[in-house]
Amino acid sequence: MTIRQRFTYDSVAITGSIIGLLSIPLGWLTLKPNRLAAGTSLTMWESFGAEGTAIITALWLVCLGLSLFGKKRWHVISLGIVLNLIFIITFVLAGANASRLLANEASFARVSLSAGIWITSLGAYISIFSCRQGLGNSLAWQNLISWSGLAILAILLGVGWLNNLSVVTEFIEQEARFRQELANHVVLFTSSVVAGALLGIPLGMWATRSRHAEKPIFFIANILQTVPSLALFGLLIAPLSALSFAFPALREWGIRGIGTAPAIIALVLYSLLPIVRNTYVGLTQLDPAIIDAGLGMGMNRSQVFRRIELPLSAPLVLEGLRTASVQAVGNATVAALIGAGGLGWFIFQGIGQAANDVVILGALPIIGLALVVDTTMRLVVKVATPKGMRVR
Repeated sequence: MTIRQRFTYDSVAITGSIIGLLSIPLGWLTLKPNRLAAGTSLTMWESFGAEGTAIITALWLVCLGLSLFGKKRWHVISLGIVLNLIFIITFVLAGANASRLLANEASFARVSLSAGIWITSLGAYISIFSCRQGLGNSLAWQNLISWSGLAILAILLGVGWLNNLSVVTEFIEQEARFRQELANHVVLFTSSVVAGALLGIPLGMWATRSRHAEKPIFFIANILQTVPSLALFGLLIAPLSALSFAFPALREWGIRGIGTAPAIIALVLYSLLPIVRNTYVGLTQLDPAIIDAGLGMGMNRSQVFRRIELPLSAPLVLEGLRTASVQAVGNATVAALIGAGGLGWFIFQGIGQAANDVVILGALPIIGLALVVDTTMRLVVKVATPKGMRVR
C-alpha cells in the first residue's frame, strides 16, 4: 500500500478542523456591564474552565485525525458525530457558564458569545457539510449529521438553558416585536417572489418566442440587477409619493413613498433576472427533435407546451425561482430603512445603538430563513424533475 493510498484525507473536513483548532486561543464569552458596553473578552479557559477546554480541544484533535486518515463510511459517520458533539457541548457550556458569570453581577450585566464560539461553529459546519457530501447514498445519516446539533440547540433554547446569553435576553425582551418583524419579512419576500414569477415567467417565454423582445427584456432585467438595493428603494420613493398625493385612494391601499409598496416593487424587480433567464434557458435548451416528435404525433402547439416543454423546462424554471427566493430573503433586510419592517429592523437598530447582540438577533434568523427557503426549493425542484432526468 502506497503512502497516497494510506492517507485518503478529506481536504474540506481538514479545513474545518483547522478552523476549529484556531478558535481555541480566541475569546469565547464576553462579560459586559450592560448591553451597550464593550465588556471583557474571556478565553476558553476562563469561560469553560480546564475540563471544558480539554474536552473541546481533544474533540477537535480527533476530528483532525479522522479527516487526515480516512474517507471510509465509518470515518465519515464518526467525524459527523464528533462534530455535532463539539457544537452541542459548546452551547451547553456557554449556557451554564453564562449563568455562573452573571451570578455576582448587577441585574443589567450581559454575557455575549465571542469570536471563539462563532468560529468553532463555522469550522464544525464546514466539516459537517463535507460529511454530508461523503454520505451521498444514505439520506438518514445525512439528515442525522446535518440537523442533530441544531435540533439539540433548539431544545436548549426551548427549555431556557441559554436564557442568560445576551442575544437570547434581547429576544425575550423584544419577543412581540420579533414575531411582528419576522412576519413582515416573510410577507415581503414571499409576495415579491410570487409577483416576480407571475411577471418573469411570461417574459422569459416571450423572449424565447420573439427575437425582437429578447434583447430589450434581458437588457432591462440586467440593468435592474446592477442597481444597488438601497438606491433602487430610494428611486421609487419620489414617483410613488407623487402618485399617492395625486390619487389619495392609493394611500388607503397602502401605496405611498415609503413602506411596504416600494419595498415589494423593488424586490420584484430584483427577482426578474434569475426567473426570466432560467425560463429562457429552460425552454431554449430543449432538443428541437423532441418538439418535432410531439407535433408529428398530432399534438398542437398548446399540447406540446403543456405535455413536453413545460415538464422538461420546469426544473430550470424552479431553479430560477430558488435563486430569486434566497436573494429576496437577503434583499428584504434593506427594506427596513424605508419603513417596510422586517428583520432588518433589528440589524439597523443594533448598528445605531452599537448593540451587537441586537444585530445578531436580526441576522441569524435571516440566515436561517435563507437556508430553509433554499432547502425547500431544492426539494421542490427534485420533485418537479421528471424521473428520467434525475441525477442519481
